[in-house]
Amino acid sequence: MTIDLTPDLAERVQRFSTAAGGCPEVEVIRRALDSLERQEEELLAIREGIEDLRAGRVQDFEEFDSEFRQRNSIPADG
Repeated sequence: MTIDLTPDLAERVQRFSTAAGGCPEVEVIRRALDSLERQEEELLAIREGIEDLRAGRVQDFEEFDSEFRQRNSIPADG
């Protein structure tokens, strides 16, 4: 597949490549896409959290902490 970049995008890729010590340009693009994917996953998790909050699917932190520690055999703090 061939992708034609606009001059401004090509310059940005080249700038990041140089800043990363000569990292191949394809790696710059790969990292950018990886970053976008992580951002989308994080936004989805935030949306799900907001939906849970609005639907009342919440738990007090101390209760969660206690259950989590018990389930994972983690001693209680101090």
